[in-house]
Amino acid sequence: MKIMLVLAKDNIYRYDSLHQRKYYPQITLLTLESLIDKKYDAKVVIVDEGVEKDDATSDKYGNEKFDIVCVSCVISGSGRAKEIAGFWKEKGAYTVIGGHYATVLYKEALEYFDTVIKGPAEVAFPMFLEDFEKGAAQREYSEPVNDDFENRPLKRELLTNRKYYKNFGTIVANNGCSNRCSYCSVTKMYKGRNQLKSIQYVVDEIKRNRYRKWIFYDPNFIGDRKYAIELMGELKKLKIKWTASATINVGKDIEMLELMKKSGCIGLVIGLESFVQENLDGVNKGFNNVKEYRNLVKTIQSYGISVLATLMIGMETDTVESIRQIPDIVEEIGVDIPRYNIVTPYPGTPFFEQLKRENRLLTTDWFYYDTETVVFRPKNMSHETLQEEFYRLWIETFTFRRIFRRVKNSRNKGLKFILEVFSRGHARKFRKYKKMEF
Repeated sequence: MKIMLVLAKDNIYRYDSLHQRKYYPQITLLTLESLIDKKYDAKVVIVDEGVEKDDATSDKYGNEKFDIVCVSCVISGSGRAKEIAGFWKEKGAYTVIGGHYATVLYKEALEYFDTVIKGPAEVAFPMFLEDFEKGAAQREYSEPVNDDFENRPLKRELLTNRKYYKNFGTIVANNGCSNRCSYCSVTKMYKGRNQLKSIQYVVDEIKRNRYRKWIFYDPNFIGDRKYAIELMGELKKLKIKWTASATINVGKDIEMLELMKKSGCIGLVIGLESFVQENLDGVNKGFNNVKEYRNLVKTIQSYGISVLATLMIGMETDTVESIRQIPDIVEEIGVDIPRYNIVTPYPGTPFFEQLKRENRLLTTDWFYYDTETVVFRPKNMSHETLQEEFYRLWIETFTFRRIFRRVKNSRNKGLKFILEVFSRGHARKFRKYKKMEF
C-alpha cells in the first residue's frame, strides 16, 4: 500500500512572513502516519504544502501511483484540498479528508472526496484503513472524543525540510478545550471536551528527541488542571524550556505558576481577545475580566514567563475609536508581544450562525476565512474600514518608537527585540495587499 499524507496550503501563506512554519513544525501528518499499522507495510509520503518546495500535485509526485491520498486542512485551505482531490482522483487514488473543514462542512467535502473523517482521527483513521484493506471503505467516519487509544512515537525524520524543525520540538498533550467561546472552532472539533494524551507518552516523546525547547500546541494547556499539574511534575525532571497557550486566569493560580516556572515554561500565548468587557461577554468569554488584565499579566511575568497576547477586532461593540486605542492599552498592560486577528465566523460556530441569520456574511468562499480578512459586515463600521483598521493596527503597534518602549520594560531584551522586529516585518507587508472584493 502506498499512501500520501498532505497538509493543504491555506490562505495565510499569501503573506509569506509571520505565518511561515519553518521553525514550528506541524505534527498533524506525523500523527496520522503513526496511526498506520505496520501490518499494511505501507510506503508513506508526507507533504506539508506550507513549507515544502514541491506541493502534492507537483511533478515530484505526479508520476507516482498512490493507493490513498489523505488530506488535512483548515477552512481556508479547503479550495486547495479540492484541487488535490481532483488531481489524484483522475490518477486512480482513493481520496480521504479530515481536519476542521471536514468536520464542520462534511457534506460539502463529500462532494469532492471519497471518504470524510469527522472530528479526531486517532480511532477513525485506523478504522478507515481496516475497511479500505477489505474493500469496504465507508463514506463517513466519526468518533467520540475520548482518550482510549494508543499513542505511538512520531517519526520526525519524515519532515524533510531541515529548516522546518531545527529549533523547536512540537507536541500536543491536550487536544481539546472545555470553554465554549462562540467564535472558536475547537469546540466543534472536540465537542467542548479535553482529549488527554497519556503523560508517559508525552514524556517519552520529549525524551526520544533532541530538542531542548518545546512548543505545546494544546488549545488550552491548563484546560484540565489536575492533568496539567501532573504533567509539569514530569516536565520538571526533563530540564527543558517550553511554551504553551493558556487563559489569562492562570495569573490567579499561584501553584500553577510556580510549577510552570520550575518545569521550564518561558512563555504563554494568552487570548485576551478584547479590551472591551461587553465584547467578551457577547462571545461567551466573560471569564476574562478586562479590569484584571494588567495585574494578571504582571503576575505571570513575575515568574519569568513572557506573555504573548492575542487580540481580535471586529467584535460587536468595536468602533474605529476603540480599535485605535489598542496599541496604547497594550503598552499600559505590559504584554510582551501582541498578535492581532479579525474575528472570523467559522462555519459550525454560534457566531457563524448568528451572522448568517442576520444576513451579514459577505462571502462563503472559505479561502478568505483566514482571520486576516473581513468576511462579514461589522455593526459599527463598513467592512472596508475594519480591514483598513486591521492593517493600521499592526503598523501602528510595531513602529520603532513603540518597539523600543516595550523592549525597555522587558526582562529578556534581546529575544524581545528580535520578536518585535520580526512582527514589524509582518506588519509592513500589509501595505502592499489589495482590498478584497467579494
